[in-house]
Amino acid sequence: MDRRTFTKLIGLLALPSKKSLTEVLRNPKIVVVGAGIIGTMIAYELVKKGAKVVLIDKEIPASGASGNSFSWINATYPKKPFSYNLLSQMGIEAYKSLETEFNFDIKWSGSLEWFEELDQQENLFAEIKAIKKYPTYTPVSLISSLEAEYLEPKVDFGDDNTIVHSESDGAIDTIRAIQMIHNEFERLGGESIFSCEFLKLNEKNGRLKSIDTTKGKIEVDHAVFACGIDTDKSLSIDTSSTPTPGIILKSKPVDNRFNKIIVGPGVHIHQQNDGAIILGEQDGAPINHYDRLKERPDKFPNKEFEELHTERIINTAKNFTTGLEDIVIEKISIGWRPLPKDRIPIIGRLKKIDGVYVSMMHSGISLAAIVSKLVCEEILENKSIPLLDDFRPSRFA
Repeated sequence: MDRRTFTKLIGLLALPSKKSLTEVLRNPKIVVVGAGIIGTMIAYELVKKGAKVVLIDKEIPASGASGNSFSWINATYPKKPFSYNLLSQMGIEAYKSLETEFNFDIKWSGSLEWFEELDQQENLFAEIKAIKKYPTYTPVSLISSLEAEYLEPKVDFGDDNTIVHSESDGAIDTIRAIQMIHNEFERLGGESIFSCEFLKLNEKNGRLKSIDTTKGKIEVDHAVFACGIDTDKSLSIDTSSTPTPGIILKSKPVDNRFNKIIVGPGVHIHQQNDGAIILGEQDGAPINHYDRLKERPDKFPNKEFEELHTERIINTAKNFTTGLEDIVIEKISIGWRPLPKDRIPIIGRLKKIDGVYVSMMHSGISLAAIVSKLVCEEILENKSIPLLDDFRPSRFA
């Protein structure tokens, strides 16, 4: 998708409002629950349009999945159906538009992806073939391992392998981005309350009136829940699979080793513009660890355990790269990723209480920039944007 197509699609979203002009301009009070990249961007878009916004989080900004993510922005495999893929394509363009407002650290370098197992590799190629049949898709091609090694000299792609080259992918410094957006949110008059846990919705005649939190009651017209793995528990709904952990390593800055996002067997790698190398293990924990992980820790129980996992991930990555021999890991974290049951986003109003809106992503990093704009439009203009029809929470009712 190019910028012109993106602009046309955004223009198509300017549907007539269901509210009168007076109602649209009355500056509603909105609470956003969750200060990850989704919640913070939604809060920013809302306050920018004149709403009175309170952003709350049970911890601090970026303390959940967003701050412990591989931070990959993409719109290719395995994002289907087309509506999900299209939303992701628009997400890339929305980030590029947002870069005119913020000096984000995004490295738009593209990605190289492959699998060791033949069945996984064949499935990847089938998915890419399906994507190319969509009306629009981001540039993606199949290249030889020799071509891939020319682009990424420190990576061994194997002999005679075929590699998927997704040209539009990017990687963002998510924590820094959230900090920048949050600072602007507060500069525009938004209010933040942290170490503030949501407790209960209060409604009258089916309409939201306030929420209870650990820091008191907040009177609101609308509540947007962008609280990731806490969404189902907070709203007494059943939309998610069991969250899975992903271990993320971050090195101290080094000289340039990697040009692109490397989506290799077992470990993903990219290098930020500041020189830090990010390694992400995405397979999750073995089943015999589930009891130990049921409380969803974001840290390891001790330093020895942390070092064992660090060594294991780096050694896995060394199976296909020579760029990691002297790096020093300065941060290791566990990110718990929300997973809707059908693996596509949940975006929209809850029917049981008027004024309650859900925004829970799979691929939250990729979608934050576009979803925040669409959520803002739907709430402030009382719209129902057709592009989001496939993602409504009502599909789980």
